[in-house]
Amino acid sequence: MLKRLSLCIALSLLAIPALADVVTKKFDWQPVGGIQKIAMESSEVAISQIKFDLGDTIAPIRRSSAKAKVRIDNNSERDQEVGVAIAIFDDQGNMLAAGSGGNKVGELGHGDREEFTVSFPYVYRNLKNARSFLVTLETKEKGKWQPKPTPTP
Repeated sequence: MLKRLSLCIALSLLAIPALADVVTKKFDWQPVGGIQKIAMESSEVAISQIKFDLGDTIAPIRRSSAKAKVRIDNNSERDQEVGVAIAIFDDQGNMLAAGSGGNKVGELGHGDREEFTVSFPYVYRNLKNARSFLVTLETKEKGKWQPKPTPTP
């Protein structure tokens, strides 16, 4: 009886899907030449830089080319599914723009770096009034654990 119960518990734990890790952090708006250095991490996946491009309006559809390019480094031992979202606010707390991006196909390999584009296509007209922004980083481990290569002397 105890063996059956243990087996049922073990099987049910294996059936639980791996949950994604999420971290959100607020930053003051301080890009220099469009580039802002930040520091945030989730499951050893790090964001250290965002390049903001306030863009222009694309006629005749009145869609914006405003975007942010987010540099992501996977410093973990596993491949990761990665998602990132950015919401930009003025000094009154009004949201000026929001968007998200991430892996479209596959994963970010362990030890790899990639730039994800976060577009702000329709709500963008007041980006010049930006004072702060939130960044959310969502990660989910994929694949089998693989040790990082050790440097040879």
